[in-house]
Amino acid sequence: MTIKIDSGLIEGYEAEDGTLKFLGIPYAEPPIKNLRWKPPVKKISWQGKLTTTQPAKACSQPTNDRTGNNAFYKLILKESGLDLSSLGNISGFDEVSKSNTSEDCLYLNVIVPKGGAKKKPVMFWIHGGAGRWGSGHEGNYTSSYLPNQGDVIVVTIQYRLGIFGWLAHPELSGESIHGVSGNYGTLDQILALKWVQNNISSFGGDPNNVTIFGESAGGQAVSSLLMSPLSKGLFHKAISQSGSAIPNISIPLKSSDNQISAENFGVSAVNFFLGKNGSIQDFRNLPANEIVEIDDPMLDNTIMANISGQIVDGYVFPENSLKSFKTGKNHKVPYLIGFNANEGTSLLPLIINKQMFSFFGDSWPMVIWSFIDPEAALMAFTDPSKLSPPPDQYLNLIDSDADSYATAIDLWGEMFFGAPAFYAALNHSNVADTYLYYFDVDLNVPSEYLGATHALELGYLFNEGGLFGIEETITDTDRFIAKEMRKDWIEFAKNGRIDTYAPFSASNPSAKIYSTKIRNSRLDNENFYRFMSNYWDSLKH
Repeated sequence: MTIKIDSGLIEGYEAEDGTLKFLGIPYAEPPIKNLRWKPPVKKISWQGKLTTTQPAKACSQPTNDRTGNNAFYKLILKESGLDLSSLGNISGFDEVSKSNTSEDCLYLNVIVPKGGAKKKPVMFWIHGGAGRWGSGHEGNYTSSYLPNQGDVIVVTIQYRLGIFGWLAHPELSGESIHGVSGNYGTLDQILALKWVQNNISSFGGDPNNVTIFGESAGGQAVSSLLMSPLSKGLFHKAISQSGSAIPNISIPLKSSDNQISAENFGVSAVNFFLGKNGSIQDFRNLPANEIVEIDDPMLDNTIMANISGQIVDGYVFPENSLKSFKTGKNHKVPYLIGFNANEGTSLLPLIINKQMFSFFGDSWPMVIWSFIDPEAALMAFTDPSKLSPPPDQYLNLIDSDADSYATAIDLWGEMFFGAPAFYAALNHSNVADTYLYYFDVDLNVPSEYLGATHALELGYLFNEGGLFGIEETITDTDRFIAKEMRKDWIEFAKNGRIDTYAPFSASNPSAKIYSTKIRNSRLDNENFYRFMSNYWDSLKH
C-alpha cells in the first residue's frame, strides 16, 4: 500500500493479522556528523517511493550483557524458573547487539487497524529503557492487539538515547540560538509528534485525538512532555506506565552552588574521552561505538548515569518536575498513570545484588534512602539521628514480614514507582481528569520471586499476557486481564475517560486494580505514598 506524506511517497504492507504496517519511516535527518548534539532537523523530501516494510535499527546504546535491557531481560528469565531450553520463540524479548544499533535512528512505525482507518484515534508510544536502552519496535510494540481490538492507529517512535540524547556542554549551549544544550531526546519526541500532526490523516488518523503513552523511561518522557511548552497542543491525553518525572530527577543546565549541573556532567564526559583539551567538534568526530559503551560498569555508571534525563534549561523545560506538578503548570489534558506491584524485583538486583547488600548490615535503610536524598543519607552514616526521615518511620509504613533484602526491594520499588505515581496523580487531578491504575498479576511461572515485576504489563497491553508473550506462561485469566487493560487504554485514548474507573482525587484516591479480581480500591500502601508526597512537598523547588 502506498501513501503520500509530507516528505514523499512510502510503501507499507498488509500483515497476516490484517493490520497495515509502515515500518522505519524517517521523521528527521540522521543526527550524525555536525547534526550530532543538535536539535533534530525535519526529514528532507525524497524522490520516488520509499519502502517502509522493515523497522530501523535501534538508537546507539550499550549492548553488553551486564547492564541495561539485555541484563534486565536475562535476570527476569533466570528468576522465572522456566526451562528456557524447552521454550520456543520469545516474542517480547529483543536482544540488542552492535549489529542492530545505529546513530542514524530517528524513525517511527505506523500500524493501522484491519480494514483501514478514517479519522481514528492515535496512540503514540514512547519506549522505555532508562533513557539509554530500547527501541520503538521492541517487545511486540508493533503488534496488532491494540489497533485491531480498539480500531486505533498506533505510532511507535525512536529517539536518541544516553549521551547522544542528553549531553549538555558549554560549547553546545554556545552553539544554540536559545543558549541551551541537552534534551535532544525530548526534542526528537516533540518533532515526531509534529510529524503525526502533519501526516497521520494520510493514514486515516485524527491529529486532534492523539494520546501519548509510554513505560518506564517512556512513562517519564510522557510526564515530562506534560510540562514542556514546546509540546503544547501536540497531544490531547497522556498515559504513564511505571515511570514519571517524580521524584525530582531533573537537573539544572548551568552550574549551581553545589556544582551539580548538566553542563558539568557533560564536561566530565568529554574530558574522559578526549582529555581536558578536547572540543565538542573533536567529540563529534569520534565514532559512536567508541562513545556509547565503557567496558568497566562502575566507570560507565560514573560517567554516563547523569546524562540520560530531563534538564531544566528554561527552554524545553522551564522548571523542574516537582514544581511543575505542584503548581499546576502541566498541560491540562486527561492523565492515566500507574505502576506494578513488584517493580523492584527485576531492577534493584541490577543495581545492588544480594552479596553487595549484605555488606550494608543494619545501615541498609540509609542506602535505600540515598537514592532519594543522597545528602541526608550520607550524613546519617555518621549520625543516624540526622536521617530524615528516620528509617523506622518509613519502614513501618511498608507491610512486609520478609527478610531485609526483600523488604529493601519492596521499599525501593514503592519509592521510585508507587509513591511518584500517587504524587503525580494527586497533583494533576487538580487541573484535569486523572486516573490511577495498579497492576498486580501473578506470573504463571515456577518461581514466585518476580511477582508483578517491572515492565510485566507490556505483555498484557501488546500481547495476551504472561511473560514476554511466552505461550507456556499465558493462562485464560491472563488473556482476560490483557483484554480488559487494552479496552481501558483504548477507551481513554478515544474519550479521555474510563467508565470502569473511579476518577482519582485527593478525597477519593482510588485505583483500578488489575489482578485475578479486577476492581476499584484504595491502595494498601496509601499511607506511605502520602508520607512521600509530604516529603516532596517539603523540598525547596
